[in-house]
Amino acid sequence: MKINKAPQPRTRDDPRRMATQVALIEAAERLFADDGVEAVSTRQIGAAIGSLNTNVVAYHFGNKDGLIDAVFRHRLPEIDRRRGELLAEADRAGWDLGIAALLRIFALPLFEQTDTAGLHSYARFLLGLERSGRLAVRGGVSEEFPETNRVIALLIDRLPQGATVSGPTRLRLVTSLLATMLQIIDRSPELTSGEANALFDEALAMSAAALGAPVSKEIRS
Repeated sequence: MKINKAPQPRTRDDPRRMATQVALIEAAERLFADDGVEAVSTRQIGAAIGSLNTNVVAYHFGNKDGLIDAVFRHRLPEIDRRRGELLAEADRAGWDLGIAALLRIFALPLFEQTDTAGLHSYARFLLGLERSGRLAVRGGVSEEFPETNRVIALLIDRLPQGATVSGPTRLRLVTSLLATMLQIIDRSPELTSGEANALFDEALAMSAAALGAPVSKEIRS
């Protein structure tokens, strides 16, 4: 008599499961970047990867918040590693880590990160979260990325007198400025790599000036 074996549960290392999760993460990253979080449904994200299962996002991530968290965990490990690498290089070279140098360490990994289409998908995703008022959820995973925390702490420590309290807000503003410049670069395919680098450097200079600007008397008082 033939005995039917019970199906074996999928493990976390199931390649098909992992491939589906990565595809959903990257589709969500792109769609949230383009349209904002609220305008995109989980069904649209599933359809973007060709899934016929309308509950595929819920199955893998629970909901949009789980998917946003997954995007952070997908992109930030490499970005955090790169920031640590740049910090170590600066330490070895004995560089004076002022606002401009630290901001470059913070921002360069965002400039270097591109998706398969050559676009700065994660930076654009951050803009999408900011537009949707959801960027604060980034704090939920911050402790897992110590090099990024170190760069941010050093930046805030170098802000002008009275700006420490508003430091995180200033950093959000300049992150949006930098991400906007990367979006402009993405939408200008005629740019050479040299021109793209020059635009990024200009955005860095503007952002460093904004971070180091004196605090207004009204805020200080």
